[in-house]
Amino acid sequence: MAFQHILCCLLVIGVSSGKGPSVGAGKYYGEEAQGHRYSVQAKASKICASNTKPIITIRPDPHYEVKIGQQAKIVCAASGDPEPYVYWIKGKESKSGSEKRLGPTSVGKSILYFEKLEAEDVDIYTCVVEDCCRGTIQTIETDIVVPINMNCKKRHGSGYKIFHPVWQYKNWTEAKAFCEKEGMILATPKSEQQNLDLWKAINISMENEPNKRKFHHSNMIWLGIGDGVSETDFTDVNTGLDIEYENWMPKQPDNWMKHNKEEGQDCVALDRQSGKWDDSYAKWERPFACWCPPRVGI
Repeated sequence: MAFQHILCCLLVIGVSSGKGPSVGAGKYYGEEAQGHRYSVQAKASKICASNTKPIITIRPDPHYEVKIGQQAKIVCAASGDPEPYVYWIKGKESKSGSEKRLGPTSVGKSILYFEKLEAEDVDIYTCVVEDCCRGTIQTIETDIVVPINMNCKKRHGSGYKIFHPVWQYKNWTEAKAFCEKEGMILATPKSEQQNLDLWKAINISMENEPNKRKFHHSNMIWLGIGDGVSETDFTDVNTGLDIEYENWMPKQPDNWMKHNKEEGQDCVALDRQSGKWDDSYAKWERPFACWCPPRVGI
């Protein structure tokens, strides 16, 4: 029986595509996922007569904070009869704009290892657990994040406004909480000049941000503006006061309710391509911008 198990799994040992980190969370699709575009698609052997569904025994965390130059090791493992194939995919088409299968394919356990993390390694990775008998897969996404330094408390001067774009995927409520935890507030431009300053800060940050690879398709940045009280009156959520400055896209806001007929579009985001605003669903995960308030008494 052990020999038949080896034959089943030897079909994929050494399969690889391209270069990448050494290979020794998220979504679970289970039995409904029949194969994957990177699947080995091995042929069943006699061992499959006693096949059991793979069980994930070591699940990668959804997020790993790693500084550039540091070592990182992420383990993904699963058990089954026979043991499943385990391999990694770098990137996610909908966010990074590209995907690449990393090799070799392992049996039972695969380790994603970085001797020294480089900027090009910062990405979304997916561990794929594949049943070589049934052809079904389970996937676990994990996001490698370079920690950011907000530096709000080190700022000098009382009248100078500092915007801090944050390249992490969060819904609007999470984004607001993140800024407040850092001693900041979710950015709310109050004039044409402030909106221009924020727009410039976003695009400059995008060029230098180590986490930027995962935001290839992300053009909208959360702002601290919403219409939770009235559909026609937008307020600064940090003060509760109606906004006096606005910079909407053409035909916006429209409170489009196609994707959520109960809540509508109650929160505002800025388009990093144009600097214009759009109302949106608070549940969507996007990058965002915090604002460092002036220190009192300076």
